[in-house]
Amino acid sequence: MGGLMTVGNDPDGERSHGGSGGASAYLARRLIADARHSADLAALMEGASRRWPGRLLAETRFHLAGMVNAIELAIAMAVTDPQVRAAVEALGPGYGRGAIEREPGLLSPELLAHLRGRATVAALLRSADVMRPRGNPPALAEIKLDPPHADALAAVAMAEQGWCAPMLLDAAMRPDLPAEPFHDLAWSVAALLVQGCEGTAQAAHPAVIKAIAQATESVVAHHDEGQGAIALARRFARDVPAAARSALARAALVDARLLPFAALVECETGLPTEGVIEALLESEDTPRHALFRLMAIDDATAFRAAELLAPFTGAVPGGDEALARFVESYRLFDGASAARWLAGAIKPRALADKLALIGRLR
Repeated sequence: MGGLMTVGNDPDGERSHGGSGGASAYLARRLIADARHSADLAALMEGASRRWPGRLLAETRFHLAGMVNAIELAIAMAVTDPQVRAAVEALGPGYGRGAIEREPGLLSPELLAHLRGRATVAALLRSADVMRPRGNPPALAEIKLDPPHADALAAVAMAEQGWCAPMLLDAAMRPDLPAEPFHDLAWSVAALLVQGCEGTAQAAHPAVIKAIAQATESVVAHHDEGQGAIALARRFARDVPAAARSALARAALVDARLLPFAALVECETGLPTEGVIEALLESEDTPRHALFRLMAIDDATAFRAAELLAPFTGAVPGGDEALARFVESYRLFDGASAARWLAGAIKPRALADKLALIGRLR
């Protein structure tokens, strides 16, 4: 019999199709990803690590707490069953914030990656505001833009400032997440609320599940990712003249504004904005070399960006010597090397996984 059965039982056929080597490599990648996610969750809940330095950890916890507070309130307000709403309100303000610390496994790898990226964006903005010499205008302000583009950049700045609110864990933060992370976090909060209401006698369990599920569906349906900071940055980058993107990207790096930079990279390369931010935070220098080369970033700006990112990349601290080595290696990293890196980075994850299964690892 031919087809899958033949390939699955014929050792020679298995070897000719990549076989167990590809499958083993795929499983190894999945195990590594799972191990990293477990380590990330442990660091988030238990304390700082090289990949999660204290400043990034505090910022991530703040963002998580603020958005859980906001979503919990939205779900509670959307509950139409009076008994269930009373049960939810009886849990007290901030219930979800505390409950998610007891159930960190609810946070998916994709949601945690988004939180880490937005926390880095916010932490860098806070640092830049403190470090900028008084009276020096931001580099982006020095670039003349048409009024519509200037307004679009101002809208991005306003959204970014929402990520830099005072770090109060009991305050609500607008959950301007992309659709998938928002969906993930909303249903995580819903599950925590159901769990919390189970211990009360104010409403029957089936009624609690039904009412909270309906409320969460309403909250998810009304979520508008198009008004979030990432979407606004993408629109800005898409609308500015292509000839201005490189200069704007350099200015964004000087100003420590990763979000506009990443969106400009997406327009030039096709690599998604959040993927750009993840790449900038890798422990190895190659992704940063490639992204900077693709955007024609000069040595001085590359040095500045590497200096700003150093506390967040998980790399071993090396001070000025490490930064000097970064720039030296950046000078040797040419456009062809950057293009090769991009070709690997831009592959959809699903395609990369399937290629791994047939033994064609990048």
